Amino acid sequence: MERKPISYPADYDNNKHLRREHRAGLILVWVLVALIAIAATVCSALSARGIGIARKACAGQQIISSLIPDGEKPGKLPEAVVPTPDTHETPAPTITPAPTVEPNPDFMDQAAQPFAESFETLPDVIDAVAPGVVGVVNWQTYEKTQRLVEWGSGSGFVITTDGYVLTNHHVIEGAQRITVNLTTGEQFEARLVGSDKTTDIAVLKIDAAGLTALPRGDSDRLRVGEFVFAIGDPVQSELSGSVTFGIISAKSRAINIEGFTNDYIQTDAAINLGNSGGPLINMDGFVVGMNSAKTVTAGYDAMGNAIAAEGIGFALPINHVWEIATQLITTGSVPKPGIGVTIKQTRAELRELAAEEGEEIRPYIDSVTANGPAATAGMQVGDVILALDGIEMNEMEQIVAYIREHTKIGQQIAFTIEREGQTMEIVVTVGDLNKMP
Repeated sequence: MERKPISYPADYDNNKHLRREHRAGLILVWVLVALIAIAATVCSALSARGIGIARKACAGQQIISSLIPDGEKPGKLPEAVVPTPDTHETPAPTITPAPTVEPNPDFMDQAAQPFAESFETLPDVIDAVAPGVVGVVNWQTYEKTQRLVEWGSGSGFVITTDGYVLTNHHVIEGAQRITVNLTTGEQFEARLVGSDKTTDIAVLKIDAAGLTALPRGDSDRLRVGEFVFAIGDPVQSELSGSVTFGIISAKSRAINIEGFTNDYIQTDAAINLGNSGGPLINMDGFVVGMNSAKTVTAGYDAMGNAIAAEGIGFALPINHVWEIATQLITTGSVPKPGIGVTIKQTRAELRELAAEEGEEIRPYIDSVTANGPAATAGMQVGDVILALDGIEMNEMEQIVAYIREHTKIGQQIAFTIEREGQTMEIVVTVGDLNKMP
């Protein structure tokens, strides 16, 4: 008996002689071509605008960071909004949510204990610490629709068994609701203990018990070349618990992000959007840093096009993070020594040209806060800073670090300045930036 050929859905169409599979494939190809074209257009536009060097790694918020002073940064990238499918309105202006947790001087009673035994393999370390890494979701309301939507997400890690969680300030900035997702799939409403924009550190509290708290290491003892790994929720929660591996590339990098200079650990462990706030961990399972930023641009070519950078991520040292977190938990705030000025300086690579054009290449006062300590002492815009307490200061970062790390509120600093060709000394009493407008 002659068999009739079996006709499948993917068989030839008698009219067009084209397989349906082939047709679907062509459609997919055209969609991909369109997406590539759109991506190329966007990349070209961003390059033309001179997109900056590093951006904070929080999905939902892409913020330019720079290795150069604020006044000389390239254009700023607009915030990346994550709206629901049926709404595209702009959100309300971002603000820092107010703390809702009372200070707790006894929080260390539930702090993590060091591991009893050392680990033999990397998977063993990951198994031990992964339950202590969490996802942090920032919820905000759209002005026109008044709908609460997932504005952005980042990572965090548990530091006490009763629910204290550390993350970056920029992860929760502007949040009207904060939720924390555990590796078990449980989701908790989080309350804000405190947040410090200057150091980009925030502390959350969830009502839970028996959590896996991660022990802190000593970031001062890190060595370049030491193995580390990062855990977090890159991109969004669909990739929660992702692990990336690398080394310590450098121990102390003074990086200016959004106008605030902090020292960072540099690592080549991949840090992506959404990794912000997650832990950087050594081979003994101790947290040595808080992943916070990455460099996406190594520089610009002769045509002004951005040159991509790879494997340059930054984490805040855990010793500094812990100091700030402890102040937030036990007192509710972080004292911020300051004198009420902004300082600028010509970039190092442009100083030769600036000198030829008669521009000032030393650090100088760009603005003075009205009624602040510097204004009260008589400091003026344009004053060139030569030394602090007799110590010569040639770089803006040196001055900022000296005031922040080596002075206390109420202490006096002797500034040696140059004004209209005259050298003079001005004594400024250090104030609290929290109390300055």
